[in-house]
Amino acid sequence: MSLDKPTYFEGSSPIIIPHRGGSNIVPENTLHGFQMVLDEGFSHYETDLRMTKDGEVVLHHDETLDRTTNASGFVRDYSWSDIQKINAGYKFYKKNNLPNRTTKLIRLVDALEMNDDIKLNLDLKESGLAKKVVEIVNSFKAEKRVLVSSFNSKRLDEFIKVSKGKILTSGSFRENAKAKLLPNKNRNFKVQALQAPFRWKGLKILSKKLVEFCKINKLQLHIWTVNSLEDFQECIDLGCNGVITDEPIMFRDYIKNI
Repeated sequence: MSLDKPTYFEGSSPIIIPHRGGSNIVPENTLHGFQMVLDEGFSHYETDLRMTKDGEVVLHHDETLDRTTNASGFVRDYSWSDIQKINAGYKFYKKNNLPNRTTKLIRLVDALEMNDDIKLNLDLKESGLAKKVVEIVNSFKAEKRVLVSSFNSKRLDEFIKVSKGKILTSGSFRENAKAKLLPNKNRNFKVQALQAPFRWKGLKILSKKLVEFCKINKLQLHIWTVNSLEDFQECIDLGCNGVITDEPIMFRDYIKNI
């Protein structure tokens, strides 16, 4: 794939990428969280995509609405007009003793319309999204400021095929496994980045080998979900290109003082 200087990867390393907007400090994947990222001047926003009953692509992680909102049931069973009536930050506000606060879920088109510069990491959380996402990204001419990811290799392959390789992508579980387990050499991946967990089920994933693998294969390396300063410092020391975190403000302030 040939993309001329994709703006998604611009910035000083490591790029601080708010995870779902920074879900320790704002309600995840909501208008409130997205606005905080813009107000605080972050360059990136990591989020997840699902589709409503009437074909709208919304920013939401779970298959259902139960964990984070004041509604229940599957996202796919709701129309966009019904989703707009939901308090998307209900559980976050309740936990943080902010019972009168409300916020909404937003669509991918809303996120792209709200700011022309914000760079979006879009995690495909279900199959069948590729065509719609490609159409939306192309309609905003946002190809160079979007990175599409999925740990599901079939979803990733579908997206690469539909997008004809013209939108940046990050590796699935398949690419991560090869980077972790196989000898370091050029593997001719069709992606431009790897997004690897710092730890996975108790196993340390981040390593000098992984960093070197990405350098050999000319891949950006973004590590998730990093929430402690100790782990963040290790990412810096090893030369990771980006860090996906629930604590973006803490990390930004830390980096200013080192």
